[in-house]
Parts: sequence; C-alpha cells; structure tokens
Amino acid sequence: MQYSHQVIVKRWLPILSEYERTKSKVEPRPFKFVKDLCKAHHISSKELARYYRKWVDRGKLPEALLPKKRGARPGSRRTPKEIERNIVKAYRRFGSNRYELVLLFKPYYLDKTPSPATMDRIKARYPLNEKEKKIIKRYEKKTPGELAHIDVSKLTKDLRLSLKNKDLYVAALCDDCTRVTYAEIIKDKKASTLTYFMARSLSWFKQLYSFEFEKIMSDNGTEFKGTLEREHPFETMCSELGIKHIYTRPYRPQTNGKIEAFFKIIKNEFFCPNSFESIEDMVLNLGNYLFEYNHLRKHGGLNYETPFDKLQNVTKLLS
Repeated sequence: MQYSHQVIVKRWLPILSEYERTKSKVEPRPFKFVKDLCKAHHISSKELARYYRKWVDRGKLPEALLPKKRGARPGSRRTPKEIERNIVKAYRRFGSNRYELVLLFKPYYLDKTPSPATMDRIKARYPLNEKEKKIIKRYEKKTPGELAHIDVSKLTKDLRLSLKNKDLYVAALCDDCTRVTYAEIIKDKKASTLTYFMARSLSWFKQLYSFEFEKIMSDNGTEFKGTLEREHPFETMCSELGIKHIYTRPYRPQTNGKIEAFFKIIKNEFFCPNSFESIEDMVLNLGNYLFEYNHLRKHGGLNYETPFDKLQNVTKLLS
C-alpha cells in the first residue's frame, strides 16, 4: 500500500470507530452527538456518511476507504509503442526534462505528441537498470554552508479551511551538504516576508549549528527575483550579507530538488496525518517536527544518516 493510502486509512479508521460508538449510544462514548465528532476532526457530516457507507458496504475492510481509480480503461489511451521508444531514447541520450521532450517531438508528432505529464509516465515505464543507475551523478556540496536552497509552498486547501485561514504557506531553507532544514508557517509569499524569513533562517543556522552560507539558490519567482528597474528586498539582503544569490533554470525544479523533497516529506509526515486546533498549535508542533527531522529521522539521500549526524561527520573530517 502506498504511503498516501496508509495515511488515509490511518486517519479514517479511528474516526469511523468513534462514529459507531457515538451512534450506538452505549456509555462510555467518545462524543454525545455526531456533529461534535465532525467538529473535532474538521470534517463534514456528508463526508463522514460517505466514508462510513463505503466502509460498511465492503465488509469494513481498510481498502474500502481508498479512493476509486478514475479515468479511461488501462491501456485504452496509451501512447503507441514506437513513439514511447523514441521518447525514451531521446531522454536517455540528452537527459531532457518533460517540457523539453514535448518541444523536441512536437514538430514530428504534432497533435499526437504526449503531454508533459505523459512524458513522465513514459519515462517511469522504462526505468534504468542497475548498471545505468550507477552512472547517474548526484551533486552534493562537500561542506556545510556552501549552498542553501530556499523555497515556499502553499498548504493544502483542507488544512487552510480547518484553520479558517484563506492562505497559508510553509517556507523552508535547507543546507545542501547536510540537509539540515529550517521552516516556518507564513501567511503570504511577498518578497518582504521571504526576506525576513531568510534573515531568521540564517540566524538560526548560525546560532544552533555555527555555520554561515556562501550561496543561496531560489527559483525565479517574484518573491526572490526583482527587475532591473528597481531594487528587490531579497536580493538586497543577500548583497548586504555577502551571500551570492543564484537561480534555478526555468522549468527545471530538479535543480532545487532537495527543498522540493523536504516539502513532499513534511506534507506526508506532518501536515496530512495531523489536525491542528489553531495556527499557534501548528507552529508549536512544527518546531517539534523540525527537531525530529534534523536529529532523529534517517534520510535516504544521506545513506540513512540523520542530517545532524552528517553535519557532525563532515565537521570532524574538516577539522
């Protein structure tokens, strides 16, 4: 079972169990009314009834809670084999991303050219073998502070609605070498907000881990990059601190992949499985999660060391 499916089952099984006990009216019961149960878990009564009906109809199996597969019958709209082979050959030869592959094949296949998302699915159907995987080089800085990755991501709609807030974002700054990461909940992604966030992040790294950054990498969003006509607060801050500001290539999020991976992890492990009473409650628990992420959670990209272990090992080598 996929991790996202495990999260769904882990969340809904206790809720449905509490729902049955509440409806049975046998004491002790967790809630007096069903509406109290819905309010406690930030769900609607219609959503609860729909999940309960699916669960009961299929014999109360955990798999009944998972979403049904939608779309066309598998294989009915698949790209022809000949086109798939040509796409895979071009990908393995040039290493092009999905947008570049679309531009490459558009003159030849016209309206039959697969979409960017389909390009990714085609590449996934033809994985590299073990010998080819070893050839792939993953860049990683050798010392802490050589490069920082910074980005911002919008929180899911369900989480924003449960906290009664229109917009909520998580901003994060990650050290390339060790993956030690600092994150905050912010209410907008204006340039000034991200500038103050960066200042707090740099201070956090300096005070707790005793290193500073030489370069910082961001995407080309307006919150990070200005125009020639006027100064930009984020770039001005970098200049005053002596930090070189570099940018990712357009349509190439893999360049900033380490921070993108952090957003995926924190959404799957922190935001989605938990419910929060308020923004303050979320911020308090986020601090606990960051300690767990940096000091206790083993990272696959670090040969299953924690980021703090990697920092200590690199510091010993350098000294």
